[in-house]
Amino acid sequence: MKWPDFFWPHEVTVRDVTGSGGMGKQHGPPRRLDAEVKDEQRVVKTRDGVEIVSHANVTVRIDAGVRLGALVTVWPGEPDAEREAEVLHVGRHVERPPLESFVVLYLE
Repeated sequence: MKWPDFFWPHEVTVRDVTGSGGMGKQHGPPRRLDAEVKDEQRVVKTRDGVEIVSHANVTVRIDAGVRLGALVTVWPGEPDAEREAEVLHVGRHVERPPLESFVVLYLE
């Protein structure tokens, strides 16, 4: 079952990691996703166990396929609010029907 659109009141742009090299990570073209965006600071642990402060979290459908290192633009088109940040941690929430599964992306 899919949640109604009002559960996804925002839109974000995601650029997935496509590779890496001497110049760092390479990112693909942007794609738009329905989301819920929350600007809030929270301490999360990276894959290496390092604690780091996340400045926003973005909830998207579980089938969005967003992975660590992707770049997410929140508040696109909003003056003084639009920004692009890297995904530091991904929290999966797998639910039983009728609830929809989702992921929370914790951003730099």
